[in-house]
Amino acid sequence: MKENKNKPFIPKDKPRSWDTGVLAALIAVLLAGPIMFIGTYLQINFIKSVGIIIFVLCWIAFFLSWLIFVFGLSQSKYQKLTERPWSEQVW
Repeated sequence: MKENKNKPFIPKDKPRSWDTGVLAALIAVLLAGPIMFIGTYLQINFIKSVGIIIFVLCWIAFFLSWLIFVFGLSQSKYQKLTERPWSEQVW
């Protein structure tokens, strides 16, 4: 099995809206979820509230970026994407 160790975490051949949506969902699940769990387990309402706020904000960002992605996909905006740096990629 051949591994590509130079492959970046954020793909260069996807639109920004796709990258933003995936990263927002990962942050919500892998960061905000455990923060909420720790706050609930330790019964510290401030930590739980911070986790809930981060979770909700990430899912709002996910929803908005995926709306942009689906709208662009329906208009065939992403048919001819090439590998570019993230700052030059289309939304």
